[in-house]
Amino acid sequence: MLLIDRLIEASDFHAVAEVSITENSTFFRDGCGVPAYVGLEYLAQTIAAYDGASRHASGEPPEIGFLLGTRRYMATRGYFAVGETLHIRVDMTFNENGMAAFDGVIRIDDDDCVIASINVYRPEGRAAGLRQDMS
Repeated sequence: MLLIDRLIEASDFHAVAEVSITENSTFFRDGCGVPAYVGLEYLAQTIAAYDGASRHASGEPPEIGFLLGTRRYMATRGYFAVGETLHIRVDMTFNENGMAAFDGVIRIDDDDCVIASINVYRPEGRAAGLRQDMS
C-alpha cells in the first residue's frame, strides 16, 4: 500500500515527502479526514523512500525493511483535513547493523502537527531469503 504521493528530496541523512489529503485518500473518514495516527505510516513510508533512493543512488537493489515502532508519537490534531498538504521529514539519528532510528515531523504550512521518533530494521542481504520464506 503506497500512501505518500511524492519524494521531494533525499540526502545521506534525511528525506522529505508529501501527501495531499483528498476524499480519495486511504483511511479517509467522511466529515473528518484522515486520522492523525496514519501519520506514523506516512513517516515509515518516507523512511522507506529514503532507503530506496539511497540504495538506488549506490546501485544496490531494494531490500525489505521493518517498522519496529515508535518511542513517541505526538499529534496536535486528531485528523488531517481535505485540502491539506502534509510535508513529511525524517532525519536519521542512528544507523548500525541494520537498526536505524529517525526523528520525524509532519508539517502543514508552518505547523509541526506531528513529531515522532521511529525505529526500523533492515536485515542486510536477507531480503531474498525472507521472500522465499514468505511464499
